[in-house]
Amino acid sequence: MRIPTLYLKWHAFRELIDSVDTDKDVGIHLFRQDDGAERFSKLLKGDLSCPSDIAQSLTAYMNARINAVRARSKGGVKADATPPAVLPSDLELPTFTFVAKLIEQLPTVDDARLERAHKALLRDLTLSLPREGDTQLAIEKFETGRSFPPGRPSGGAGPIIFEAGKHKGQLAIIGETRVPIAAYTMFTRDPSPIGKRMWDLAWGEAIVWFPAPSVPVSSDGRLLLMAQPEPVNPQAGRFTVTTALVWTQDAQQAIDPRSSGSRSHFPDEVETGLFLTRLRRIVEDKRKKWEGALTVLSAEYLVKA
Repeated sequence: MRIPTLYLKWHAFRELIDSVDTDKDVGIHLFRQDDGAERFSKLLKGDLSCPSDIAQSLTAYMNARINAVRARSKGGVKADATPPAVLPSDLELPTFTFVAKLIEQLPTVDDARLERAHKALLRDLTLSLPREGDTQLAIEKFETGRSFPPGRPSGGAGPIIFEAGKHKGQLAIIGETRVPIAAYTMFTRDPSPIGKRMWDLAWGEAIVWFPAPSVPVSSDGRLLLMAQPEPVNPQAGRFTVTTALVWTQDAQQAIDPRSSGSRSHFPDEVETGLFLTRLRRIVEDKRKKWEGALTVLSAEYLVKA
């Protein structure tokens, strides 16, 4: 079995138990080979299958670390024998369900570790993108027939704020007049402004997609990702929009998470994990093999209930 979301679960686990072991050390321990670190990295991203013996070894490692945390909470006294906190089959659980289960299995998790796990999930579900060139993803706000022009607060003070039921929004690409062959657009919701963390949400409440792929519409020198302004989602939080404009067929094949032959649709959790891994791999490619094949942009906004 391949688990394209394993990296999400693993990074949250590391923060929750305050791990000091490097992924390199864990990989060598699991695979018992010199290339264990590389194989472990591929395993986490779903590039390698996770056979039963590796799944058992990985969960045994995780359970040992969880038991160590339990012992520390009791002043170093080993806990009584208990069923394993994590089973091999748990690795295939939905990401937020898996993380919530980990938290339940730990005796105490301080706010600092919870916050680090929350931020690790957010970091993995978005892309850190340098600002390059004049092309940008603009978020436009409309209210009672009057629009607020696209732009950013002076000094970059913060994202545009929407009020549910009051404002409509539009996403537009500024600084690019060519129409790409496809666009992939997803929204990642951070619920911390309302006092929640990622695992307090259902996956579909945290990750929202436009149909993938879609094709932007050229209008007045801009590329519109939406046919018309739409009411904002009434769910409050801080949202990060990530869009990938695709210029070549090879690039589309490289990032498209759909199974072969499937039509445009809304990617599920596994497909989202696969998409982000593929997109991150291209964005971080130092050999510049894909230079000019993709334009990846992001922007943020806030929604108040």
